[in-house]
Amino acid sequence: MRAVDLYCGLGGWSDGLADVGFEIIGVEIREDLANLYQHPVIVADVRELNPVEFSGYDLIIGSPPCRDFSLQALCAFRKGNPWRIPPDPEGHGMDLVNAFLRFVEIAKPKFWLMENVTQLTKYLTLLYKMKVKISGNKWRCFWGNFPRFDVPYHPEILMDYSGKLRSEKNAYIPPDIGRSLGLAIIEELYKGGSTEIEEKYYEIALNKCRQIEMQLGV
Repeated sequence: MRAVDLYCGLGGWSDGLADVGFEIIGVEIREDLANLYQHPVIVADVRELNPVEFSGYDLIIGSPPCRDFSLQALCAFRKGNPWRIPPDPEGHGMDLVNAFLRFVEIAKPKFWLMENVTQLTKYLTLLYKMKVKISGNKWRCFWGNFPRFDVPYHPEILMDYSGKLRSEKNAYIPPDIGRSLGLAIIEELYKGGSTEIEEKYYEIALNKCRQIEMQLGV
């Protein structure tokens, strides 16, 4: 099972998918974040890559930067946040979102998922597949052709407004959400009679999740 994580950031999706056996490669434009990413990574602008070179993957996942759509970002900017460039949802924000969608359209993975804040729905006509509350007051929308999956809720995770990487930490997807998605995809392929996966593979992935949950005391 192979996956590409576009706009991978600190790698929350990747961490969870890797836990259940996916081979992950990330794409991140910022070298400082790429250095913190725990999997193979391409330091590049998604818009400058050739999607044809990423054909044949089981999953393409991504979280285009939500700064241009986030209500918190807009409010912070109005209150004098040191950002030099104001939020630009219809320009820069949608450019990154459309780059992801074009990438998926050309690369044609078996499954794809795009995650972003709910405010993106004001600018994107494509209907989301799931709207979920992942923690505190964090609602997220998922677009794609992925199988529906359980999304663990984390009431203990609060917005963090301190530190150099505060935006990236707030955008981080808890790995158990990625694990849940990965298991749903593996199960979907198995149920569909795919010759690429056996029941044993699903059991191995499920056992990995159970071991991780035991270690975390879940």
